[in-house]
Amino acid sequence: MTTYNFKRNSSVFIVSGGNRHKLDISDINFNQTFREESYKVRTLHGAIQAAHTEEFFEGSITNSAGKANFNFTIPALVESDFTIIETLLLSGASFDLFVLTDTETFKLETAVITNGVFVIEKSRPLSIDIQGQAAKLTRNATVTGSLVSRSATKTYTVAPIISVDIGGSTLDSILSVSLELQNEVRWTPYKTIHSALAVTSAANSMYPSNFTISKKILAGSISQYLSNTNSSTINTWNTSVSMTVKAGNGLSGSSFRGFSFGPALCSFTNRMGVGDLYQQNYDWRLVANPSNLATILKYETD
Repeated sequence: MTTYNFKRNSSVFIVSGGNRHKLDISDINFNQTFREESYKVRTLHGAIQAAHTEEFFEGSITNSAGKANFNFTIPALVESDFTIIETLLLSGASFDLFVLTDTETFKLETAVITNGVFVIEKSRPLSIDIQGQAAKLTRNATVTGSLVSRSATKTYTVAPIISVDIGGSTLDSILSVSLELQNEVRWTPYKTIHSALAVTSAANSMYPSNFTISKKILAGSISQYLSNTNSSTINTWNTSVSMTVKAGNGLSGSSFRGFSFGPALCSFTNRMGVGDLYQQNYDWRLVANPSNLATILKYETD
């Protein structure tokens, strides 16, 4: 009897530093494609035929693969089970990603997180959307690493409280907040004449293998309902102002659990938005260069 693979039955593991971490995912996608190049076919027979036809069909060469891509979403639990995601996102370090389905085991090797979006909405639990790239996707892989035990409980950060401070002033009537870290990844050129000559099938095609992080961007937006207490701040900007963002439960003291950013120097522009309720929107970006990003961008857990 044929067995099909349902995405809802997938199990996802990250292997980093010899440890295997099981993730809870609400969705996952991944793929990799080969690169095809065409070339003109020039033969004596073809040239004679060309006089009687309007065009040639070109030949094809396929000997290399593009980078693999993946994305998934995890909840931001109060427990520390998924802090490995924060570590890999902030550091830009490589890892292996395994996806186990009903009958298959897929491996994305030499993976790196390129985008991490901290999803902050008052009406839903906190979560993190992850996008990344990898060197090679294989099927029927062997899972590696020592399994790290999970917490006995699973606590979601439901109905998070959101707090924003800009230049020493606390914003009121906040509608939404977005926070995203981007790692700009450059893969080392891997196509060589010597390697190309050795390619005989898909099994020994040329794959990317190494990468560097060339730039990081930490940015986001803040939407605030316009009221008589904040209307004087519309249509303004600042290129160096201290900003703090918190989203979670227990906003004061050591009891806080959730996402926190800052205080850190940022630039922002402010613009008005017209809807059923008038709004003002801040688009901001980190302009400082902290020696350790983990000191100002945190996923705080038990």
